[in-house]
Amino acid sequence: MKVFTAQQMRDFDKCAIEEYGIPSIVLMENAALRVVEFLEAKFAPLSEKKIVILCGKGNNGGDGLAIARHLQKTDCTLYVLVASRDLQEYRGDAGLNAKIFRESSDDYDWFSTSTEEPDWPRLLQLEMWDADVIVDAMLGTGFNGAMREPITKAVFHARQSDGKVVGVDIPSGFIADSGEGSEALKADFTVTFVGPKCGFFVRDGNKKCGEIWIGDIGTTWHQSPRTWTGVETLGLETAQKLLPNRTIDAHKGDAGRVLIIGGSFGMSGAVALASRAALSSGCGLCIAAIPEKILPIFAASILEATSHPLPCDDSGKLLERAADELAELWRGVQVVALGPGIGRSDETQNLVRCIVRECPAPLIIDADALFALPSIAEDVKNREADTILTPHPGEMGTLMGISAAEVNDSRFETVGACAQKYGAIVVLKGARTLVATPDGQIFVNLTGNTGMATGGSGDVLTGTIAGLLAQIKNSESATKLGVYLHGFAGDLAFEELGNGLVAGDIAANLGRALVEIPKREVERINGRLRKLM
Repeated sequence: MKVFTAQQMRDFDKCAIEEYGIPSIVLMENAALRVVEFLEAKFAPLSEKKIVILCGKGNNGGDGLAIARHLQKTDCTLYVLVASRDLQEYRGDAGLNAKIFRESSDDYDWFSTSTEEPDWPRLLQLEMWDADVIVDAMLGTGFNGAMREPITKAVFHARQSDGKVVGVDIPSGFIADSGEGSEALKADFTVTFVGPKCGFFVRDGNKKCGEIWIGDIGTTWHQSPRTWTGVETLGLETAQKLLPNRTIDAHKGDAGRVLIIGGSFGMSGAVALASRAALSSGCGLCIAAIPEKILPIFAASILEATSHPLPCDDSGKLLERAADELAELWRGVQVVALGPGIGRSDETQNLVRCIVRECPAPLIIDADALFALPSIAEDVKNREADTILTPHPGEMGTLMGISAAEVNDSRFETVGACAQKYGAIVVLKGARTLVATPDGQIFVNLTGNTGMATGGSGDVLTGTIAGLLAQIKNSESATKLGVYLHGFAGDLAFEELGNGLVAGDIAANLGRALVEIPKREVERINGRLRKLM
């Protein structure tokens, strides 16, 4: 599913109107019908519900007035508040819906005019504020800036209600592109149209948009393939297509071999978690190349992985001369994962640079190994085999020479720039993990939860991608599936353990996730509305 900026959405609508001949009023009418269908499905029976619709003066308000017209047929208790006492102030398609509504009903109230302040004391005496549902149709995707009166007052009073808030296209006060919206009205549900907006996945988007539903408003199927937005969702249908298949006569060699390089004193668990994840995601054999001094600890923690001791210093960190032994090991594997628990000593960082330059296999680089890369960015970019980087925001900041805060303020732009700089597939971890490819495409993962903010989760992700890449042998496909599978396994663990889950619980649920993914279906309403996440 494509993810849109506000301008891309305007261009998409313009294409539907001008090139395919779909009248804009039809698109608005379909948008209203999708919201009504959602309300009927989620809050039935509507005849027993009290619903408030807050309508701005733009096209979002036009959606709201069309919604109100359809809800009049449901026998719900309906309150309509419009942003102008005189509905003739509405223009365009919103004006047409205002005219239709005005002629069919005079049962509405107002919270603004050009000449008079809203009579808030009178409005607050109305019974509507104990509504079951508040439909927010005040500000749409064209909003960019700061809310002004009387919208801010309407948002304030809507917050006092115990009713569920349903945002039409986007919550009022929320900026579609940047995800800024600390003052926006928090929605319990957002019914958006055609596709999600970039801001849903960054900054305040994860907190303000609630449960997101995508509505079909009648744009033709011809449009989607010719519309390049640069960003797509990474969801269930994609994961189902990418799952590896294994023939009935397959052996462990057919399932692929993974080499994981890392570990140090106090960090043996990182390599163990990555190894466990690689095996649990289906690879046939996992070899852990680790400092010789932690070998007994590692061997006791995971029985199924084999291990190879490497020379290390007294603090248990790998030495640069370990490169000679690694050159022998990586000849027989399909993928190498580098970094879990490896540390940042000078010798270790030199070893990392040597591996990056010499390793002929696809290479996944994570954790402290990432800190060696800025000084050899061109070497990374010029590798013949594929490279996959999996930084969290702090590590991404090091890769790009900016702060973690700056990374989080521009996640889409930063992950794309990093993929270009290093010629690599880049996974920017966090809430709504992003995957960027060197050709400029970005994917937004739809799985994962707050419980996964725990030490070792990233090591499990590294192992998951490695295990899948050994089987699929396509770096982009393995990375996308690995990110989705990792989040989905975390979601399964969260169902049982909530925020008490640990990284090992994610690894333990990878096998179950592989079984569940083919069985799951996207939740839909009438075939015209689908749940995003």
